[in-house]
Amino acid sequence: DETVVVSVWDENTMDEGIYSLDMKGRLKKLAEGPYIYAIHRFSDNQKYCIWNRQNMSEFRDLWWSKADFSDPIRITNANPQQSEYKWGTAKLVEWTNYENKPNKGILYLPEDYDPQKEYPVLVQFYETHSGGLNTYHAPMLSSAMGDVMYFVSNGYIVFMPDVHFTIGAPGESSYNAVVSGTRMLIDRGIADKDRIGIQGHSWSGYQVAYLVTRTNLFRCASPGAAVSSMVSAYTGIREGSGMPRMFMYEETQSRMGKTLWDDPEMYIKNSPIFYADKIQTPLLIFHCDKDEAVPYSEGLNLFLAMRRLQKPAWLLNYKGDKHFLYNKAAEMDWTIRLQQFFDHYLKDAPMPRWMKEGINIDERGIDQKYD
Repeated sequence: DETVVVSVWDENTMDEGIYSLDMKGRLKKLAEGPYIYAIHRFSDNQKYCIWNRQNMSEFRDLWWSKADFSDPIRITNANPQQSEYKWGTAKLVEWTNYENKPNKGILYLPEDYDPQKEYPVLVQFYETHSGGLNTYHAPMLSSAMGDVMYFVSNGYIVFMPDVHFTIGAPGESSYNAVVSGTRMLIDRGIADKDRIGIQGHSWSGYQVAYLVTRTNLFRCASPGAAVSSMVSAYTGIREGSGMPRMFMYEETQSRMGKTLWDDPEMYIKNSPIFYADKIQTPLLIFHCDKDEAVPYSEGLNLFLAMRRLQKPAWLLNYKGDKHFLYNKAAEMDWTIRLQQFFDHYLKDAPMPRWMKEGINIDERGIDQKYD
């Protein structure tokens, strides 16, 4: 006679539900909607429940209800300050990618979005995001990726396409998903083709570095902690764990599926550094000299290649910091500079002095040149 409470997820709409399930396999809906639910506690007599829900615009407040989730009452108002700021909405978008496969992504729109107006667009991604459609994003400083709410609140559209990979072609897999999705936004009148920027960090930082060798679609780009050469990175060390990086390419995230010597041409083909001469996109490269995951030399090499080729590029190295920023002052600085970089290229804001002059070692910590 027992029943259990289960979470049900609709992979088409990304809605979530709370259902009861009896031992005969029968489901009964208790609550459902465009939220992510979390159940915290049932009362000892099993009559009442404390839980929360969240989505893009609704904070994770606590709710009380009967055990069947009827008569719900919100019992906290933990984030009243949200009403003082421009927020936004999130919607699921779908299109057919360049492999002729269905693709999904999330489109974050400013609160006062007007489809008749043109907005700057920031494309961000890592692997897949659509499952997080109803995740609440509290604004925060950037430790690597630009903060979604920060950009949306400042009048940007943020687009997060899902990327699914083919073994042996990680770069082209990213191209097939990200570029097709961005073209979809242009075709639907959502994005201005001249005001689209792109950012990635770590694995997606590599993909951004690869994409700008394959397309001039993006007005500007910021690859962070990016591998620029799979050849050199393959035989590198992950300083944090002491492990050689080879396993990542042969077996895990980098998805090459072979050793360097099995197919050296494949490694070269997927390495942005060999095609840096094709890059026409201004780059803001983020890479710290104590990065414990991706060797600092990978970001430095890409920067030096761009400079040697006389192409616009800036390198931000927060000395002593790692793969992510853990220093509050550095996080504040990176948040400001990242926004200024995209504002300059996508909003026609004046170029700040640090982009014009750089920062000499004697000026470090004295003149930030934000003006």
